Amino acid sequence: MLVVEDLSAVGGISLSAALPVLTAMQYEVAALPTSLLSTHTSGYGTPAVVDLADWLPRVFQHWTQAELKIDQALIGYLGSVPLCQLVTQYLAQQPLDLLVVDPVLGDLGKLYQGFDQQYVDAMRDLIKHADVILPNTTEAALLTGMPYQESPDLTAILPALQQQLKPGAHAVITDVQRGKEIGCAWLDDHGAVQFYGQPRLPGHYNGTGDTLAAVIAGLLGQGVDLAAALKRANQWLHLAVAETIAQQRTDERQGIALGQLLRAILSVH
Repeated sequence: MLVVEDLSAVGGISLSAALPVLTAMQYEVAALPTSLLSTHTSGYGTPAVVDLADWLPRVFQHWTQAELKIDQALIGYLGSVPLCQLVTQYLAQQPLDLLVVDPVLGDLGKLYQGFDQQYVDAMRDLIKHADVILPNTTEAALLTGMPYQESPDLTAILPALQQQLKPGAHAVITDVQRGKEIGCAWLDDHGAVQFYGQPRLPGHYNGTGDTLAAVIAGLLGQGVDLAAALKRANQWLHLAVAETIAQQRTDERQGIALGQLLRAILSVH
């Protein structure tokens, strides 16, 4: 499976989280960083960054010459319109059985720093090729052009997301809150809203979305149906957050603990 997202040397998110998860699920992973960061961007100050936009075209050219075929892919943080367009063009030429896109755009009702409407439009072009997209509530609002709501009307926003996708693809909002639970919401084949969540645990933890996306992509790539994949992924993510809390860390900037999650994966693989 090809995984395309940023790589932070410190922080335990993005590629650093996806690689152990997918390796435990017995995938051969092609890890393609879109940028290199000294740390992730939450709490450490301004990281030292290397933009790999000039490197990726040469990677894709080499892979094409080497006749490497990509049949499954997970796309996370890209970071610029040219990178988004480049990845879109390359994946459109691949015989993909599965494309999962985590359309990283923003959180808490706002675009991440450095992103603008042009980047949102480029992401809209990318998700047209996806089989499953995994936006949070902010990203769902940005992709549909609907006003941000912390608790959106799922009967309105999920169909609006679906309209942006190809037939048979699925939009899953990953941070929906219902009562004391947080989890995923999507439409079933009959257009009815479905939800599966776990008890919401206290605190905010970096890397939960990256880890959840990797688990979902891994399960779908092994033929697990969407509803079962979302249920299992949320259960395993809950284990990881609970383990993180139990460790009583003094540095809250680090990504979530993966030990219990990886043990759960290995127990069924």
